[in-house]
Amino acid sequence: MSFGRGRCTVDALYHGEPLEKISALGLTMLRRQLLVTGRVREAEPTARNGMRSLSSTTWVMLAALGLGVGFLTAADRSMAGEHQPSGWYLATGAGVTRAAGMEQSGRNRDTTCYPNDDCGHLTGGAPTGYRWFYDLRADRGTAAEIAIGRRLGPLRLEAALTQRRNGVGQAFTGITYLDGSRLMPAADSDYESSSTRSVDDLTTRTLSLNAYHDVRIVESPITPYVGAGLGISFVELAGLYYESMYRCKADVACDDPGQYDGRQDVAVSDVVPSGHLYVGANMAIGPKFLVDVKLSYSMIGDIEDEDAYALHKVPNLTSTTSVSDIRQWSLMLGVRYGLGR
Repeated sequence: MSFGRGRCTVDALYHGEPLEKISALGLTMLRRQLLVTGRVREAEPTARNGMRSLSSTTWVMLAALGLGVGFLTAADRSMAGEHQPSGWYLATGAGVTRAAGMEQSGRNRDTTCYPNDDCGHLTGGAPTGYRWFYDLRADRGTAAEIAIGRRLGPLRLEAALTQRRNGVGQAFTGITYLDGSRLMPAADSDYESSSTRSVDDLTTRTLSLNAYHDVRIVESPITPYVGAGLGISFVELAGLYYESMYRCKADVACDDPGQYDGRQDVAVSDVVPSGHLYVGANMAIGPKFLVDVKLSYSMIGDIEDEDAYALHKVPNLTSTTSVSDIRQWSLMLGVRYGLGR
């Protein structure tokens, strides 16, 4: 048995508009795009939907970026009357990331009773579908970030684009019928089977709006800070592969074992909300440059995607794959460049 798995422009920054109008316009753009696309993964069917999802994600992120830049611009105008240099800055950083505690699950509507199973206890002698479960283990990966922000005294507001990538391994934990009941092995079967499964990596691309508070220490070159943010994340679990092959037992004749073979090779992707917490410190190394060390904790929403099988006994069968409990730690070293005089 087999497992599963707009065009939009940002033109909201009219000079002199109040923050409320800019923010409302950004949210309207985001809402309009989501209404047009619906759930991103429910666009036109395709065996592999990575490019389609990424395109829709780009427009959603552009709308959110319009809201963020509008907010930062409005904040800049609110400080125009104060006698202080511009606090705009650019930032970039790179480092390592870890993800832990992830779980993968899947389901389908496969009504096949496979020859190694006893389905006599099921209504009608056949299942209505299957569910399967894995633990996902992420290796240490890479993280990179670019950002634009604005200082407002001890506060900083920032729009950031971050990418994290981790290699991932699977550990099979169980399978049930769709109703949750256990599979029962057949007492005597002329068939035997083998399966192969693998997964490549988890990639998370996030556009976030963040707020930081710098804790200034008198006569210290180091300034610690804390922060938090909300974002939109495009998440992809790539190279999700499963193959199950049947054959007759040695010296036993059986009926067409290949009819039970199954194969799926897909990339599971989705666009979900995310939350972020930060703690770090920076140190000035010149009039315009600061070196920054930042520890991040990111909470990513559960992803879900539906994909077709490349090979299956049931024609046109699809499976739905979910990945939950995506939590990521990142440690990055970065540089910040002040744009003011």
